[in-house]
Amino acid sequence: MNRFAWLIALGGAVALAGCDKSPEQAQQDVAKAQEKAAQDVAKAQQKAAEKSAEAQQKLDAARAEANADVQKANAEAGEKINDASADAEKVERRAGDDLADEQSDAMVKDAKARYDVALAKADADYDVAVQKCATLPDAQQGGCKDAAKANAEAQRQHAKAELDNTETAASKLERR
Repeated sequence: MNRFAWLIALGGAVALAGCDKSPEQAQQDVAKAQEKAAQDVAKAQQKAAEKSAEAQQKLDAARAEANADVQKANAEAGEKINDASADAEKVERRAGDDLADEQSDAMVKDAKARYDVALAKADADYDVAVQKCATLPDAQQGGCKDAAKANAEAQRQHAKAELDNTETAASKLERR
């Protein structure tokens, strides 16, 4: 057991001396909450990895298609020197726009996946904190739960700000 977990367990056991639950029951509740939190975070991370991989595949496909379009346009330019040069520039611009759109979409999907993970982590941390608060004497539980709620809300707001910043950057990428 790592040092942090051991300290939490020891602190929980000491705090349990004045509450209605037995130290063993309270410790079991905390352990269950920690296990559920770890599972929730792992699921959210898995979903985020899947979303990110899907976005990356689309981005790679868009790059390959854009490169193929540019190569085709350049080959035609050799046959029609004057007209093909203008056509190649149009295709390249469109391919660049398409690539920028795909990059923007990938950025947003990745940011949303990270946002989902952050929300899951905030919820999991809150659940664990509430379980720990339950081990405190009744007079201290309200303040403990308020602090846990404030911390979870701060985590959510930070995650939302990161998502908003990424979406703003992605929209600027599309407008180039």
